Amino acid sequence: MIYWHKQNHATVVTLALVLFLFPMQGRSQEQSAAPTAPAQGSAAEANGPKVLTLGDAVVIALTNQPAIRRAQERVKAQGSVLGQAKSAYYPTISLNSSYRSTTQSGTTSTSQSAFDSVTSATNLNWTVYDFGKREGSVQKQKDTLVARQFAEQTTVEEVVLNVKTAYYRYLQGKVLVRVREDTVKHREALVRQARGFFEVGTRPRIDVARAETNLFAAQADLIEAQNSMRIAWAELRNTMGLQNFSVRPLAEEALLNKPIETLARELAIRKPVFSLKDARETAYSLRPELKDFDAQRKAQDSAIATARRGHLPDILFNSSYGRRGNSRGSNDTFPMDVNWAVGFNVNVPIFNGFETSYQVKEAMGNYGEIKALEDQTRQQIALDVERSYLNLIGAGERIKATESAVRSAKENLDLSNGRYRVGVGSIIEITEAQVINTQAQTNHIQAITDHKIFEADLAKAMGQGVAR
Repeated sequence: MIYWHKQNHATVVTLALVLFLFPMQGRSQEQSAAPTAPAQGSAAEANGPKVLTLGDAVVIALTNQPAIRRAQERVKAQGSVLGQAKSAYYPTISLNSSYRSTTQSGTTSTSQSAFDSVTSATNLNWTVYDFGKREGSVQKQKDTLVARQFAEQTTVEEVVLNVKTAYYRYLQGKVLVRVREDTVKHREALVRQARGFFEVGTRPRIDVARAETNLFAAQADLIEAQNSMRIAWAELRNTMGLQNFSVRPLAEEALLNKPIETLARELAIRKPVFSLKDARETAYSLRPELKDFDAQRKAQDSAIATARRGHLPDILFNSSYGRRGNSRGSNDTFPMDVNWAVGFNVNVPIFNGFETSYQVKEAMGNYGEIKALEDQTRQQIALDVERSYLNLIGAGERIKATESAVRSAKENLDLSNGRYRVGVGSIIEITEAQVINTQAQTNHIQAITDHKIFEADLAKAMGQGVAR
């Protein structure tokens, strides 16, 4: 028996088109990937930004980050699910053809007769009315699509926050390397000075040994800072979604030639102009996670209503038109006779083993789970906003304190250098002054970059991460 179905024909045609177009699509994807993924070739390296700004890093991440592509594909998949749900509004049309050759025994054991049967018919089936089941299914998938779109927005904001954090961590690493380099230069000068004093007999040999020890420690700290800077670049590159991207100077690197105590002004450090309560209310109104849960609850409402309608009947229309031929009792199957049928069916569910009742309970349980997750997320959002807000305020206060500490430490170091040059101060005094100066600068740099990171963190917590 041979059956030919129109939907099968569409599938075969689609498969043929895919097989025909796949090589072209493969080449197109490779060509489009080259400008955005430097790992694919040197063209992207040449065309990429020579000086990397925070905006450039964000744009690169939005284009290349696999997490965003995954969220986008989930949205596309849900769009297809919605299309499948809408297909219930349309009739299904199929073409069935069959051929059968049969032998049948006669009245005696030795007699047999053979006959052929040929059937070809077009069938149409359509759900006329199902008391809102398909409407509920479509609405559920629409709300689920909205939820997927908000989930994509959440992913985008997380990626942007990760890029900003990695960007400022890398900037912090570069500034700390400069601080460590300055410390090494100061200690190299101190070693030369101690050796000169020892050679003329004004200082003991222990000053030279102690100065050299401090120099080696500073060199080790510089190596550690340089390695941390390389790791920070690798993390920034990873947040941008690139496996291989050569090191670029940052737009803020011009600040490295300016005094450390001016960084806060150059980076436009500012305190929030809104209250914690305002920040929390903004988060409740803008966070895509809460909008995601709202859409999920609406989708589950539709699922509950659809499940309850499972107790209601379905009204179906079906028809067929075709030809049928049979050679039994004759020697010729053709010409075939016209065969058609039109009818309505009403399916009334009487008992299905309580399946519908359990489906309703399942949908209500899913709704309760979504509501609990929404309440949990709302509490977490309030915590995120408060923590980010307080961290931002604290970082601003630390900037003020560490800026004063940097000025005092620099003055202390200058005085210690002067005292040692004239033979009044000791090697221990100037070493301690160098340590204090390095630590003061480190603390100030960390406070500044922490402020920028907490600023981005608060913007994300308030649902404004992409806008800012």
